[in-house]
Parts: sequence; structure tokens; C-alpha cells
Amino acid sequence: YTTLFRSPIEQMAENLSEPGTQAAYKELVPFMNKIRQQHEDILKSSQVRQEFTANVSHELKTPLTAISGYAELIEHGMAGDNAERFAAEIHKNASRLLSLINDIIQLSQLDGGKKDVEYKDLDLFPLAKECVDMLQMNAKKQNVTISVRGGAAPVFADRQLMEELIYNLCDNAIRYNRPGGKVQITTACSRDGHCTLTVADNGIG
Repeated sequence: YTTLFRSPIEQMAENLSEPGTQAAYKELVPFMNKIRQQHEDILKSSQVRQEFTANVSHELKTPLTAISGYAELIEHGMAGDNAERFAAEIHKNASRLLSLINDIIQLSQLDGGKKDVEYKDLDLFPLAKECVDMLQMNAKKQNVTISVRGGAAPVFADRQLMEELIYNLCDNAIRYNRPGGKVQITTACSRDGHCTLTVADNGIG
């Protein structure tokens, strides 16, 4: 049995990337298709990981560069009357850095198969209101108006993930807005129980 099938299987293994390769025995076709699909999935996963690493490296470098730059100015006594503004910029970029790290940890946990997501009944409206209150100061600094409207929008989800989702949407809407711009968060629930949360802005996007 080993001698009979070794050669066809070895040939399949050497030509996994060739779509036109045919199995020597029709009984091996399902096996070959399965192995080829797994091979393609592994290659795609590897490419996604490489792209993710490149993007994360860029995203982490941006706030770190800002923090380092402002800290260096303060260290050399060059802040002057701008010390408060520099400190605010350091705080803002440190918060951004912490948010990115938390996202990476969350992705790592999900990728590792950790089942620590806790689903419960939530209302999107108070979550959106809390997010608006949290980002109100940042919005004012950017000369952007942020507000929430609507009503109860019950969902069954993980609270932490929903808070991060809403925060990221609103934070991006502020960050990529224009002076005098607006960010409007709306929660709603239709008669059939379909609930929505919308973040709209009139910025550059």
C-alpha cells in the first residue's frame, strides 16, 4: 500500500500551487482538493498577517513619534508657554497608543481561540451617550461638534467590544473631520426589532 501510493502523493505535494495538476487516482481527488484548499488558506493567512504587521507598525510609530518629539522639546526647556499644549498632545497620543495596544491584545486573544467574550443584553443608546461624553473635550479641541440622538436600541453583544466599536467610529469621525464639522450618532430600532447605530460626519471622508 505504501509503495503503491507514495509516488502519486509526493507528486501532489510538489505541485500544490499548480491548479491544473491532476491526481493519479480518482480516489485521491477529494483528498487533493482538501489539501490544496488548506494550502491556499495558509498562504492567504500569511499574507494577511504580513499586511497587519505592516499596518500596526505604522499605526504604533505615529503616536510614539509624536510623544517622543514633544517630550524632547520639554526635556530641553523649549516648551515655554506651550508646555500645557505639549502635555495635552502627549496625553492624546498616549491614549491612542493604549487603544491600539488594547486592539492588538483583543485580536491576539480572538486569534488564539480564547472564549472570553461575554454576551449580554445591552442598549446602544446609553453606550453612544457615554462615548459622546468621553470624546466631547477632544471634539472641542478639534473644533468639531459631536452629539447623539435617537432612542433605545437593544442588542445582544459583548459590552467591551461594542464600546470599542462605537469609540473607534466616533474617534475617526472627529479625527478626519474639518474645523466647524459635525459628528452625529443615531440609534434606532424598527418595529421588527432590527436595531441600528449610525455615525455620520461631514468631514473629509
